[in-house]
Amino acid sequence: MQQHEQGNHGWSVVHESMALLAGSGSAPAMDRLLESVNRARSRMSTSHLVTLIGIALRTVAAQDSRAKALFSPELSASDRAELLSRTLEEHHDRITTVLTSRSNSFTGARRFLIPQLLLGSYAAHHSIHAIRLLDVGTGIGLLLRQLNNRAVFDRFARDLEWSPQPPPYRTIPLVERHGVDAPPLPTLEWVRACHGPSAYYDERFSEVLWSLEQTTSAGTSASASAGTSAEVSPTISALDILDLRALAGYLRTHRINVVTCNFVLYQYDEATRAEVIATIKEALSPPGLLLGMEPRDGLRRMGARVEAHLTGGTGSTGPLHVADVSDAHVLGRATAGPGFTELTGLAGTAGTAEPAMSDRPGGPVR
Repeated sequence: MQQHEQGNHGWSVVHESMALLAGSGSAPAMDRLLESVNRARSRMSTSHLVTLIGIALRTVAAQDSRAKALFSPELSASDRAELLSRTLEEHHDRITTVLTSRSNSFTGARRFLIPQLLLGSYAAHHSIHAIRLLDVGTGIGLLLRQLNNRAVFDRFARDLEWSPQPPPYRTIPLVERHGVDAPPLPTLEWVRACHGPSAYYDERFSEVLWSLEQTTSAGTSASASAGTSAEVSPTISALDILDLRALAGYLRTHRINVVTCNFVLYQYDEATRAEVIATIKEALSPPGLLLGMEPRDGLRRMGARVEAHLTGGTGSTGPLHVADVSDAHVLGRATAGPGFTELTGLAGTAGTAEPAMSDRPGGPVR
């Protein structure tokens, strides 16, 4: 992760210190921490663990001025590794609490662009007129608020290019918006801690704040046409998706027929991911869709992969490779994958399927 193509946006120096400490041959504070985490959360992926350690150190640095130097590239790598060891020892309980009870709730203001475009075309292609949506790992529920908000979409869509062509903007026929996340539900303060300590992440967080201001309610004049079902407000509940019985119960109780899952499953080992996916597919109301976006190679490379699972006779039940995104923050380029056509009916171009008249203002977006 030190060698990530994105470069240093605030986390690399911490990753460097962690690597030096782990390779020193004597890191009792790190060993003690990892033993505690392994006992409590044995299914956590390594990449999620690494990010959580960085976030936990951010929370410590907010209270302990000495720990701020952990994020300073001006301090030598060896001095930072020594400081890391002392910090892990002095703040063991606080850091352990973060690692055993929280998750990386980084909220990207631009990630909703992918489900906005794909779900709109999916609903039109499969003649689905009512979507009861559940956003798994929803954080503060920003995506639920952003969907169908044309003003927010127009600000961010211009920075995302599609290859070969983008889907047209279509209003998603949302009749219910649900979100779940593990307790304790993330706060805005926690989301800020999940953003790196750098100008780059300051800008990303400012986009989150702007989006929240623009979406004080799910339905505004900037949303869908007046009087449509897209004006329904979101419901956010505390639910750990590793409680498979509770997850299935929620899906069935609310007759959820579309689930979005963005940068959540990478947090777990492969067996756990498969269990969650199977539970969702089994409990979805037909016709059902699970639309997921996960980082490439467990955060070790730039970008993300978008996959879809169709259920209820609408198409393939296995994962469809729908698209690749060059940057996990959804800046740059989205490239249609081999499953794009089956999901959207667009054959990789916006021109192969005409949007309804009510969806034409502004035309296709880049």
